[in-house]
Amino acid sequence: MRTIAEVAAYAYSVSSKGVWINLYGGNVLNTRLLDGAAIRLKQEADYPWAGTIRITVENAPQREFSLFLRIPGWGEDAHVTVNGQSLATDLVSGQYFEIERSWSAGDTVELVLPMPVQLLEAHPLVEEVRNQVAVQRGPIVYCLESIDLPAAIKPEQVAISPAARFQHRFDPDLLGGITVLEGQAHVLTHDGWQDTLYRKLSAGESQTIDVRLIPYYAWGNRGRSEMTVWIPLR
Repeated sequence: MRTIAEVAAYAYSVSSKGVWINLYGGNVLNTRLLDGAAIRLKQEADYPWAGTIRITVENAPQREFSLFLRIPGWGEDAHVTVNGQSLATDLVSGQYFEIERSWSAGDTVELVLPMPVQLLEAHPLVEEVRNQVAVQRGPIVYCLESIDLPAAIKPEQVAISPAARFQHRFDPDLLGGITVLEGQAHVLTHDGWQDTLYRKLSAGESQTIDVRLIPYYAWGNRGRSEMTVWIPLR
């Protein structure tokens, strides 16, 4: 509850140079710069499902100041326009991009953060997830939940190819409206182990199935289930 109450203070910061935009999503900012000048910004976005953020200046002092846009660490190939004119492309991820100018009511900034599906690996010293990957799109990490698998298949039996391609699709009827990722995966056989702890590596063929991944934060809301974020590679 404390985090929810304080989130407005995390979304923006104010310094002597201007306004720092830390978090994205539909909202309106009414605040004052350090010299007391009033400023009002309207932010429109379908973030985190889509990476286009539109910021409209509705009130601003009659002098130059800066808007600082946070470019997330995953935000490769981001670009920004001001009043429809391209200002910069290939913005540096993991940093803030500064736009300094004299602003007028009605000025618009559009930041585009491409959201390709990415496979993430951990540092090799994280032995528990070696040769496994997590799936991320934009700021959202996804998971595989057992309720989305055939009844006889468990999450630990599923592996994906390093060349796997996932398509994103917004499902308004699932879990309050979420973007899911859909693709193909392999099913690893766990047959024949019984009481055996070790055995010769089997190179048996694997079955290919269609899978659906949901945002990690949303798992456990459709009844009793199992879940995994880290998925073996095959």
